[in-house]
Amino acid sequence: MNVGRYPTLPRCGTDPIQDPPVDTKIRNARYLFFGGKGGVGKTTAAAATALHLLKDLKPKSSILLFSTDPAHSLSDSLEVKIGNRLVEVKQLRGARLFAYEMDASLALERFRNAHGKVLAEIAERGTLLDEEDINELLSLSLPGLDEVMSLFELSELDRQGAYAHIVVDTAPSGHTSRLLRLPEVFARIVKTLDLMGDKHRYIVAHFARRKPVADEVDLFLNDLNARIAAVRKLLHDSDQISFTLVTIPEAMAVRETQRYLELLREQGVPVRDLIVNRVEQEHEGCTYCHARVRSQQPWLKEIEKKFRGLKFHYVPLMAKEVRGIDNLKKVGKLISDDYQS
Repeated sequence: MNVGRYPTLPRCGTDPIQDPPVDTKIRNARYLFFGGKGGVGKTTAAAATALHLLKDLKPKSSILLFSTDPAHSLSDSLEVKIGNRLVEVKQLRGARLFAYEMDASLALERFRNAHGKVLAEIAERGTLLDEEDINELLSLSLPGLDEVMSLFELSELDRQGAYAHIVVDTAPSGHTSRLLRLPEVFARIVKTLDLMGDKHRYIVAHFARRKPVADEVDLFLNDLNARIAAVRKLLHDSDQISFTLVTIPEAMAVRETQRYLELLREQGVPVRDLIVNRVEQEHEGCTYCHARVRSQQPWLKEIEKKFRGLKFHYVPLMAKEVRGIDNLKKVGKLISDDYQS
């Protein structure tokens, strides 16, 4: 099959993750996000890349593999029990890989419990909210807010800059699309809260005739603004961030990936790479493979046309499900190779 720069992949019946090509230099970004439609192999790509990065890491350095997907599958992919905690997955010559499956709903609940009194104080000071608004504010019921909490937690984990790389397995594209818009929404909420605090500061200054000093509310708002700034930087800093899309050569996946790319570019997220997963190759004696090649061919052409400018990485359809650290390492080497001449 000839589809532009489409690579020669292993033949059916062989294990396509054996004897991978010579490795090339992987991307230098500190944050590596992997996103796409559900079920296309984001988790496999993220975990495989994290393991591949580990082999070149200096002793005493660390990598964090972080999942914001509500339906976490890192544990299944790595065959290591992770959950809502920091777990060491692998050590190699003194370098360490940690993984974390973030429970965003628990993070949101902790935030509510920690700051509920301060939010109530802000609401009481202001005159901009009616009772319904105040109840919504105190419940933090804004749709998608739990997803922002995942990024808040991630920025907190990285506050000391302890990790050489942070690889993020994102939620499916629909969830992540909403997440990308929320930092701006959240910033407007904080600005409104701050305006409500201005009323209190004005009263203190003019009626108590003393200069207002920073109190618990001011400290909370300052911290919240710092968190939002950290999340914005985390998503948009082109010097540190690389966003890799993952798709498969099928109609629904390609169309959704195209829409997702448009949104990411609209939001200023630096997208550099595209992994085309589960690519079949035609060869003699396999009727099933012949049919799959014919069905994939127009979508491979569509991918090359619609995603021109991204760096392509083709990963063949595997002979078996990719699970476990050894198999993931081999896939990581395949992903890192530059198939585009």
